Amino acid sequence: MTIPVLLASTTTRWLGTARMPKALADAGFAVSLLTPRNSLAEASRCLAGVFHVADHTTPSAWLEALSATTERIRPRLVIPCDDMAFRLLGSAVTGRIAQLNAGVQFEMAALVRCSIGDPTHYRTSVDKTLLPAFAGSMGLRVPTHRVVAGVADAESFVARHGYPVVLKRAHGFAGQGVAICTEREALVRAFAAFAAAEAADIGDGGPPRYLLQAYVSGSVQYFHAAAWQGQLLAGFALEKLIAHPAPCGPPTMTRYFAGDELRKTAASLARSQGISGLFFAEFIVEDETGVHHLLEINRRVSPATHRGAARDVDLCAALYGAITGEPSTSRCALEAGEEGITVHFPQEWLRDPQSPHLGEHPSDIPWDEPALFRALLRGH
Repeated sequence: MTIPVLLASTTTRWLGTARMPKALADAGFAVSLLTPRNSLAEASRCLAGVFHVADHTTPSAWLEALSATTERIRPRLVIPCDDMAFRLLGSAVTGRIAQLNAGVQFEMAALVRCSIGDPTHYRTSVDKTLLPAFAGSMGLRVPTHRVVAGVADAESFVARHGYPVVLKRAHGFAGQGVAICTEREALVRAFAAFAAAEAADIGDGGPPRYLLQAYVSGSVQYFHAAAWQGQLLAGFALEKLIAHPAPCGPPTMTRYFAGDELRKTAASLARSQGISGLFFAEFIVEDETGVHHLLEINRRVSPATHRGAARDVDLCAALYGAITGEPSTSRCALEAGEEGITVHFPQEWLRDPQSPHLGEHPSDIPWDEPALFRALLRGH
C-alpha cells in the first residue's frame, strides 16, 4: 500500500530536504514536494509531484499554497523540511496567521495534528528560549542559562558565570542564530546581528528574547528519531566530528552509535510533547563529566535523517509501519557497541575538496540519483 506524503519546504538549498524523497519512497510512500522554485530537492527522481510557492511569499500565502496542494493530493502526512515550515504548519492549527475559511481550517488542522502531533508544545519544543525551562521541569539537564532581552540583561549573568557564553536567537537552524562569545565586544555584536535578523521572522508576539548560556566544553551529539503519537519508534545517535563552518555549523563527518542514554531522553521528549513524525534532539556531552545536556529539539528532517536506512534503522520505514499498523521492515535501534564513521556529501567536499576523509570512510553520495548528484554539486 502506497501512502501519499507531502514534504513542505520554505527553502531551496536545504540538503536534508533533497535526500528525503528517495528515503520516503523506498519505505513505501508516494512523495510530493511543496517548495519555492529551483530547489535542490526537485532534482530527485523519486517525486510523484512538485508544487511551487511564489518566491518571497508571505506566511499567509505559503499556507494558502499548502492548503491548495493538500486538497489536490490528499496526503496522509505533511513532513516539515525546515524550522520555518514547522512553525507555519503549527500556525495552521492555531489560525494565528492564515485567514482560511472554517472548513479548510478544520481539515488543515486535523492533517497537521496527525502529521506532527499534539499542538500543546509546538512552540515550546522549537523556541530556544522556552525549551530549557520545560526540559528542567522534566528533570533533564540543560546548560546554566538565562533568557535575556539585551546586553544589559546579559551582563549580570556574565558577571556571575564569566566568558565564554553562548547567545542564541529564539529560532535558527544549521548553526544560524548561535554565537559563542569570548568577550563583551563579541556579545554586543551578536545581539546587534540577531536583532537585525528578527525583521525576517514571523514573530511570536512580544519583544525579541534571547537565550544566554554558560559555555560547556564537550562534544555535540544528536539523536535522530521517528515517533508516532508520543511513542518513539526508532532512532540512532550521531556525534559531530567535523563541522562546517566550525564550530557551530552542521556536521560534515559523524560517528554513529546506539546512544542508549540519548535514546531515553528522546523517548521522554516524544512522550511528554506528544510528537509524531521525524525529529532530532541535540546535546552537548561535557568533557570532564560525560554528562549530557539537552540543547534543542528540531521538529524537521535533517541532512542525516535518510542515513538510518544505510544502517538498517530506517526512520521512514518505522513511520510507514506505524501508519499502516504493519511491523517495520527495519530495526528500531543499533546494537550496543555498533558504531562507525560517515562522511556527509556534499558537505565534507564543500568544506575541503581534498579532504582525505572522502576516501577513508563511507560517504552518502547519491550515485543512484545522478540528476540529484549533479544538482548538489551545482547548488553550492
